[in-house]
Parts: sequence; C-alpha cells; structure tokens
Amino acid sequence: MSQMHSAFVTGAGGFIGRHLVRQLLAEEVRVVALMVPGEPVPAEWGERVRVVIGDVRRLVDLREEIGKVDAIFHLAAVVSDWGSTQSHVDVTVKGTEQAIDLALGWGAHFVVTTSVCAFASSLARGRLSEDSPVGKPSSAYEFCKQEQERVTRAGVARGLRATIVRPANVFGVGSMPWVNSLVQVLRDGGPCLLGSGNWDAGLVHVNNLVALLIAAARSSYTQGEVFIAADGFGVTWKTYLQELAKAAQVPAPKSMPNWLARLLATLMEWWGKLRKQQQRPHLTRQTYRLMGGPNEFSVTKAQRLLGYRPPVSFEAAMAELAEHFSRQRQGERAPAPQSPHVRSQA
Repeated sequence: MSQMHSAFVTGAGGFIGRHLVRQLLAEEVRVVALMVPGEPVPAEWGERVRVVIGDVRRLVDLREEIGKVDAIFHLAAVVSDWGSTQSHVDVTVKGTEQAIDLALGWGAHFVVTTSVCAFASSLARGRLSEDSPVGKPSSAYEFCKQEQERVTRAGVARGLRATIVRPANVFGVGSMPWVNSLVQVLRDGGPCLLGSGNWDAGLVHVNNLVALLIAAARSSYTQGEVFIAADGFGVTWKTYLQELAKAAQVPAPKSMPNWLARLLATLMEWWGKLRKQQQRPHLTRQTYRLMGGPNEFSVTKAQRLLGYRPPVSFEAAMAELAEHFSRQRQGERAPAPQSPHVRSQA
C-alpha cells in the first residue's frame, strides 16, 4: 500500500468532489482543491483545504500554485450527454491531458474518474466487467470517457502511475441526475420507469465510490488498471424509484413502455440536434442504455485487488435521502425571517 499524505482534487466543488474532499480530510490527507472562478467554496472546508482557482484546461500553468502532491484525483469533466463534441473534448479530454502532465512531473499517482458510460453501446445487455469490450459511443460524453481512458493509458506508456475508476450511476444527497431530477419527474407525475424496470439499476452510492477512489490511490495498481465502482446490491430500477418516491414523499413512479422509450430517445435526440437546441432532451439514447435494460456491473476485481467493501448499504442510503428530504420540507414550511425594520401586518 502506497503512502498518500497529500492530494490534488480537480472538480472538487462538484457532487463527487465534495464527498471525496470530506473523506480525505477525515483521513488527515492534505488537500488542494481546484475550483472554477465564482464557484462557492464549501463552508465545511474552513481553513483545512487550500483552494486554487483556475481552469482545468490550463492546469500546467498552475503547477507552482498547486504544489507537488502524492496523488491527483481527476474528477473535472463536462457532465452531460448533450452539447458539442468539441466542448466536451476541450474540457474533459484536454483537462485530463493537463492533469496527466502534472502527475508525470511530480511522480504522483493519477486516479481518473471516467464512467461506465465508456461501455457505450455495450450497456443494457447484462453483466459487464473490466474485461468486457466497450462499444460504439452515441454521445460526446461516452466518446470523451473512452478518450480519457485512452490518454491515460498513453500516459502510462510514458511512465505515468495511474488507475482508472469507472463509476456506475452515482446517487446520494446532492446527485442531480439520479436523485434531484428523478424526484422532480416523480413530483410532476411524468413517467420515469422504462418498461417494468425489473433489472439491475447499476447504482453506486457516492460514499462507496469515494471509498474505492481512495483505495485505488493507496494501492500499487498503477499501470492503468481499470476498476468498476458499483454497489453490487442487485437493486432494480423499479425498487430504486419506488424507494426514492417514498423517501421524497412524492407520487409513485409511472412507467413508459420500453419500446416507446427506445424510439423516443432516438427521435428526441434527432429533433434536438436538428433544431440545435441548447437544452438536453428529457430522454436520450444514453439515458435509455442506463435505464432501459440490465446493467450488472461487476465489482469482483475491486473486491479482490483493492479489498473494496461498500461501506454504505442501500437501506442506509435511502434512509439518508429520506432524512434529507424531510429537512428540506421542514425548511420550506418554516416562515421566512423578517427584517427587524419590517412589521407583519395584522
């Protein structure tokens, strides 16, 4: 097991990044966090995190300000399956190349977070492991996740010490696609269950992902090995959406026929691109691949080589979400504080 006394985290202000920084601090790792201009710094960091403001596409220019570290956790990327391929490449791929150059210069362990979306057209067909071949991408996001892994392997050929982590569908308090957005659809009464949904949802709780990321950074697997990060609990989409609805106290999930979802995903993408719309369609081919069929992501390799054991159970994760939504509802019901110069009307 390698030593890790200091770490640089790109995308530190994002959903995964905030959870990762919190755990690194709990393990007494010195953290340098990359934040974009104007991004709010989490209050819980206090003076314990050294913040560097900058652009992931120009990380090498920040080399002196960041300072040498033992490990680099590279999370920064465009997190959407919409938008131009060039914008994804500029941030996701070029940013990865910049982070690799830093890691090479410092001899740091480079841990890059890609996605199970790197499997692309191989998704929704059952069991997938690190040895499963990747398919053809349908989005700039899938393409760039494959490219991140390619440039990382190219870096290893140049002497880079690197590990690749492919997270499954990351959920937990603060997750936009797999919690907040789904809750909004449920609240609005729209369909979000594709077909019966009686197949593995391929979930990973954010703290389970963080546990695997840190285990990878402390490991001796530095030759570009790929590890899938998943819960491995066998939770179906139907179960997850039903439990999410209960936690948020919103209507139970409605279903859309699977054949219709598959057709609409293709048509909505085509129409959106034809109109050059900026907003992502409600349903895309990537969403269909992640929700419209079984994605049984194997964690056998992570268990065997990294000793990975998900610290958060599905039951605990849903209890945490229920508590979060309860606090949220109480906050909405609380009366707004009044200015001392304003009196309420009788």
